[in-house]
Amino acid sequence: MSGNSASDNIRPYDVVILGSGYAGLIAALRLGRPKWGLRIALINGTDQFIERVRLQESIVAPVPARIPSISGFLAGTTIEFIRGKVTSLDADLRRIRITTDIEERELAFDQAVYALGSNIDMDVVPGAAEHAYRLEPGEGPRSAAALRQRLQQKTTRPLSVLAVGGGPTAIEAAGEIRSTWPDCEMTMVSERCGAFREERVEKAVRAELVRLGVKLIDNENVSEVRATGVITKTGRSIDCDVCVWSGGMRSSPIARSAGLATDPKGRIWVGPNLRSISHTHILAVGDAAHPIAPTGAPYRPSSLAAGASGAYVARAILAQRAKQALDPFSFSTLAQAVAIGRFGVLFLLDHDDKQIGFILTGRAARQLRDFLLWVIIYGFKLERRFPGSFYLPGRGRVSWGEANEAIEKAEVAQAAQAA
Repeated sequence: MSGNSASDNIRPYDVVILGSGYAGLIAALRLGRPKWGLRIALINGTDQFIERVRLQESIVAPVPARIPSISGFLAGTTIEFIRGKVTSLDADLRRIRITTDIEERELAFDQAVYALGSNIDMDVVPGAAEHAYRLEPGEGPRSAAALRQRLQQKTTRPLSVLAVGGGPTAIEAAGEIRSTWPDCEMTMVSERCGAFREERVEKAVRAELVRLGVKLIDNENVSEVRATGVITKTGRSIDCDVCVWSGGMRSSPIARSAGLATDPKGRIWVGPNLRSISHTHILAVGDAAHPIAPTGAPYRPSSLAAGASGAYVARAILAQRAKQALDPFSFSTLAQAVAIGRFGVLFLLDHDDKQIGFILTGRAARQLRDFLLWVIIYGFKLERRFPGSFYLPGRGRVSWGEANEAIEKAEVAQAAQAA
């Protein structure tokens, strides 16, 4: 990875953390306690912490950052924050190349935490990248900010807006748009809108969408996006002025380019300790990880799983340095909420991610959801002040016997596929 444009002095670190989302930031805070004496570098493309679970709000107006500056938030700690874009990773030589506003730099590391998350997959369907908007931060031509500008433009007739996808991202985008621009014709198209595992939750979500006036088109998968609409796999043409794409997620290509073992979506295959199965000095967290062993609750993209995995890898790194044993990664879920404009749906979950008890809907659900998101940010601030205070239930739910059995099954399946 050496080159004339890189710095001649490659600074070494004990741990380099790639990405400062929910998982990366909590890992850095947990590792950055002065008593550990670790050289920590936290790398992120921007100096602002992005609350991805609030991105749909930026369709309506810019969302004030509750952690406006990562560098300011980390001031006074032993963590070195580097604002830059990770351009390449050499997993074997343990080198990372980044590009900052003024230079290219190369960093050496003993261990790395890969927390680059995931983004909406725009390459899965022709025309999506060129013609569809998506919930992504920044000021890009197809970002949430650009969508806001498009919806605010004066027109001679109400706009027709189509949200592609049936999951939480599409639901929250459709709800926010319809609530703010009630004259627009808002439609969702997917295999099944609001397709949650529990039927009661699905019914509640669909009822809130219908109450807002969102039209639901089920049993359709979009195969092409055009400037004036979409074409489905059944050949159906659906016209729209604005298309919002939420059709699946994909992780950064950096891990695969570095030769790490990854799944088809670019997530790093990790063992029970969240270490890469191909390069054990690299740990993956949040949306960038795909555990091959049980994790207690099912491992799905969420701020809860991200925070739990970030806290765990810090413990794993410290335990290895102290030559101490550590239980496999596991966590339990508590609740899930979906914002639908001014309304919402919130439901409790048992430790295995199954809905239990009552389902809260309407304005109260949205308000409670917003409060829970504030609690997450408060948890980061509490961890910053009192390291080690961030705690999520569910430790010890997976034994090494269960984990090793899952690893053996994965190895057998891999061998059969390769044969």
